Amino acid sequence: MALEILKNNQTLTLQGTTISFDSIYSRLELACFPSGKNMQVAFYNYQTQDTYSSGSSNIRISELPLASDYVVNVSGGEVQGLQLAHEKAKAELESIGYTVNIVEL
Repeated sequence: MALEILKNNQTLTLQGTTISFDSIYSRLELACFPSGKNMQVAFYNYQTQDTYSSGSSNIRISELPLASDYVVNVSGGEVQGLQLAHEKAKAELESIGYTVNIVEL
């Protein structure tokens, strides 16, 4: 899985430059904690899916977090996992104005 993040009225700026993108491709790294109630997600961003596939280094986008912590609502039926991590990252980014699509691989 991956995320396609589209800028909308926000910006996606390559850190340290004035270069901006209309969209980026983001892969997530997930850490699940033993309590079953917390996850930490690191964002690895690339200009496109093709740049990721070619082995290019990830890029830092000024407006996006490097990592986020998410609470898992175990009593609500949520389970730590890759799908939930992508859903929570999508919700977080949409709450600050981006359009986010979960890309199935």
